[in-house]
Amino acid sequence: MSKVRHILAAVDLTQMGRRVADRGRILAEELDAKLTLVHVVDPLADPFMDDVHAMQLVAGSQEAATGLQKWVQGRTTAEVELVVPAGNAVREVAKLAKGADIVLAGSSSIDAARVGPVTRRLARKARVGVVTVRRQPRVPYRRVMAAVDFSDSSRAAVELALRLAPDADIVAAYALVGRFDRVLAGSGMTDEEIVAMSAQRMAAAEEALASFVERWPSVRPVVVSGPPSEALNEAVRRRNVDLVTVASKGGAGDSMVLLGTVAEEVMETAPCDVAIARVEGVFRRP
Repeated sequence: MSKVRHILAAVDLTQMGRRVADRGRILAEELDAKLTLVHVVDPLADPFMDDVHAMQLVAGSQEAATGLQKWVQGRTTAEVELVVPAGNAVREVAKLAKGADIVLAGSSSIDAARVGPVTRRLARKARVGVVTVRRQPRVPYRRVMAAVDFSDSSRAAVELALRLAPDADIVAAYALVGRFDRVLAGSGMTDEEIVAMSAQRMAAAEEALASFVERWPSVRPVVVSGPPSEALNEAVRRRNVDLVTVASKGGAGDSMVLLGTVAEEVMETAPCDVAIARVEGVFRRP
């Protein structure tokens, strides 16, 4: 499991951008990593802007971004670099991400509970893990939850948690979906039989999860009950989790797969920061 050596923080010039930069600083200090701030200027975003004003926009953005870099550098001894490319934000950040180990991006600058379109597209496009920053950072991540589904791919969520927060209290959480109860009740099973079967399924899931996390001695297993995103979000609230990690997709052909849609739901709705571990899909001929 490789260490995080280079952090790329995608920042804008809002308060959320400063929040992302500060989380990058804290991670860089804890992981002894290099931090690069990237602020992308897109003069073509306004079709009515002439060349003179476009150049002024670039120069003004460069100056403001430099001010943000100086603010971060003044708070840390870690190396802080600044890059201000011009172009499409998602494309430019994804290009720079090829030389980084992890990318940080902010949730919406208007509503921190929501994920903006740039961060959403970046999470899909980047070839490395992407952390969506929601909360105002003050300390390193201390309570981390890795969402798993027993697939090989979901191991990446646990490993990303260990890479980003090696000193944190880390749990691996599996959501046991109870969607069969109503069907079984209609088939003639009594309430007592359904409760007994549910307890049996829970015990089996707990045993399987304990076996799944054996390779990571510092990670504790937790089984929650309910639809994945809803159950995981409730566990986040109850445990006051700082960071959730989730794999981008499961292994092809596996019946127990945490699909990309679930990863996106967690990124969209979790009441904390969310890190999506990039897992390459496996092509299989039909």
